[in-house]
Amino acid sequence: MNGKDEIGARIKRFRLSKGLTLKDIEVKAKVSATHVSEIERGMTSPTVGALAKIAEAMGTDVAYFVEKQNASKVSVVNKARRKRMQFKDWGATYCSLAKDVPMPRISFLEVELEPGIKRPEETSTHDGEEFAMVTKGVMEIIIGDQKFILKEGDSIHYKAAKPHAMRNIGDAKCRAIWVTLPPYSL
Repeated sequence: MNGKDEIGARIKRFRLSKGLTLKDIEVKAKVSATHVSEIERGMTSPTVGALAKIAEAMGTDVAYFVEKQNASKVSVVNKARRKRMQFKDWGATYCSLAKDVPMPRISFLEVELEPGIKRPEETSTHDGEEFAMVTKGVMEIIIGDQKFILKEGDSIHYKAAKPHAMRNIGDAKCRAIWVTLPPYSL
């Protein structure tokens, strides 16, 4: 695979992992869908300007597509060095359990919910799938108009296009391992 083929293949894999169409990129990047398609198929090399616009439209930088990447890279994350994101208004902490694997298709998170604080009632929807396994406490998962109570060791897997939300309904901290497709970035 030559340089332009490899860059095009990386762009396509990344675009698909984000659930974006060629038309989405055209609208966001102001680069024609036809031109993006030609780049993805290795029929043409992108200009630096076009590549920068495409990368920005997909929420990454040019280096992601042009740096030499080691496809066999292994992710080891020390517990003390996990990337964390806190949502203090509803008592949640998300920790990334994996990093640095080029173009990941899924993400692995640990979600911790404080007791007594409930997430605002809004739900989220997106393409893809989610899987969760409760490792401590009791969690309620709401999917559409259904409610599921998960206790330690229980798991759930669902299509994320349905409105969904979670909350801790126990008296102590609740933890779960969460797997999302497409990846959730912290």
